[in-house]
Amino acid sequence: EVECDCCTQCFTNPPSQAPSSVSLLVSNLDSGVDPTEIQCCGMTAKEREENLQNVLKDVSDINLISDSFSPQGKAFNWLLYEDGVCMCPNDSSLVQRYVMAVFYFSTNGDSWTSCSADPEETDCEGGVRYLSPVDVCTWKGSQCKRSGSMKIIELESMNVTGTIPSELSSLQDLQQLYLEKGGLTGSIPPSLGDLTNLRVIDLNFNSLTGPIPKELGGSDRLVVLDLNDNYLSGDLSVLDDLPGLALIQLQDNAFTGIIPDVDLTNLLVFQTHGNELSGSMPQTYCGKLESNGGSLKSLTADCAEVECDCCTQCFTNPPSQAPSSVSLLVSNLDSGVDPTEIQCCGMTAKEREENLQNVLKDVSDINLISDSFSPQGKAFNWLLYEDGVCMCPNDSSLVQRYVMAVFYFSTNGDSWTSCSADPEETDCEGGVRYLSPVDVCTWKGSQCKRSGSMKIIELESMNVTG
Repeated sequence: EVECDCCTQCFTNPPSQAPSSVSLLVSNLDSGVDPTEIQCCGMTAKEREENLQNVLKDVSDINLISDSFSPQGKAFNWLLYEDGVCMCPNDSSLVQRYVMAVFYFSTNGDSWTSCSADPEETDCEGGVRYLSPVDVCTWKGSQCKRSGSMKIIELESMNVTGTIPSELSSLQDLQQLYLEKGGLTGSIPPSLGDLTNLRVIDLNFNSLTGPIPKELGGSDRLVVLDLNDNYLSGDLSVLDDLPGLALIQLQDNAFTGIIPDVDLTNLLVFQTHGNELSGSMPQTYCGKLESNGGSLKSLTADCAEVECDCCTQCFTNPPSQAPSSVSLLVSNLDSGVDPTEIQCCGMTAKEREENLQNVLKDVSDINLISDSFSPQGKAFNWLLYEDGVCMCPNDSSLVQRYVMAVFYFSTNGDSWTSCSADPEETDCEGGVRYLSPVDVCTWKGSQCKRSGSMKIIELESMNVTG
C-alpha cells in the first residue's frame, strides 16, 4: 500500500504482531541459515563481529562481551544474530542500541510484566517492546532528543529486577532515570556520576544496597534524588557536591552519620526519616522552610535520634508508613490540640483562615468554600487543619495545592483504587498519595514544569468518579 524502497521492514496489511528478536532468530534457523555466516554491512559475519567488538570494548569489558551468559554477551549476540535492524560498526546509534539491550538483559527483561521481547509472555501498552527491530527511542519508556540520543528511561512497576548496568553511563545525554517499584538489587553504579546532564534519579521501592556513590557528585545538574525504601547505607556526604537538588527522598534506608549542612538553594522536599542518622538538623534547612519565607515544604527526620525543632514531620525509628493527612488530624485531636487554634504563618488560626479565603475566593465561590460538605469546603478545611504542609496566604503554590485538593474531593478520591489519602485503603505504586505533605507535583499522576506549575494530570483506570 505504501511504496517504500528504504524501509527497515515491510509488512502486509493488516499485519500480524511484529516478530520478536527471538522469533527472528528461530525463523533464520528454521530456514537453514547459519547465523555465523549472515552477511551484513558489506562484511562477512566474522569481520562484522570483530569490528563491532572493537567499538563496544570501550563501553564494556571485552571479557563480558565474550561471555555469552553475561548481560553484555547476550546483548552482543542479539546484535549479531537476532536484531532485525542490522547495525554496522560505524553506525552512530550502535552504542546506544547495545547499551539499551544490555539494560534489558541486566534487569531480567524477559521477566518484566510489560513489554518484554516475547509477545507470548506480556502485553505492551504505551510503547514498543524491547528488542523490537525499530529505533530504541520508540521502545517502552524511552524518550530521545531530536538528535536521537536517549534522554529519559522510565520503567516503573514493571518487575524490573537484576542490577543497574554501568553501561548506562555511555548514554551521555540521559537526563531522567525512573526505575521505581521494581526489585533491583546490587549497588548504584558509580559510573552514573559520568552523566553530567542527569537531572532525575528515581530508584525508590527497590532492594538496592551499598552507599550513594560519591561519584554522583559529578552530576552537578541533579535536581531529584529519590532513593527511599531501599537498603542503602553509608553517610550522606555526597550531598555536599549536589547543590542543585530540589527533592531529596532518602527515607526508609540504613544511612548513618549526621545530616550534612549544605546550602541547597532550590530545596523543596528533604525526607530523612527511617534511617540510623544522628546529631541535629542543621539550621540551614530550617531557615529554608516556607514558614520562614523559604521554599522548603517538607522536612522530616527521626526526631528521637536527630534533634529537629523545625521538621514538618517527626517519625519514630523504624517508622510506620507516613501518615495521611487524615491520620495527622486524628493525631492532633487525640493529643487534645484544638485545630481551630493551630497557629501558622505567624498568624492566629482565625487570621490565617480569613487571609486564605481572601485569596481563594478568586478561584471558587466563597459560599462553596464555606460549605464544609462541598469539595471546595473539604479542600479548604484540609488546608486549614489537616495538611502537613502549612500553606501561607502569600505562598505562590497555594492556589495550585488548593485546586488539586478540590480535584481530589470532587472526584471522590477516598474511593479511588490507588493512591487515595488513606494508606489503609489503597496501595500506591508509581507516585505519592494525594493529600500527602509534600509538593503536589510529586502526587500520583502529576507532572510539573520546572517553574513548579502543573503541566500534566494523568489518572487512568483508578475509579475516578464524581
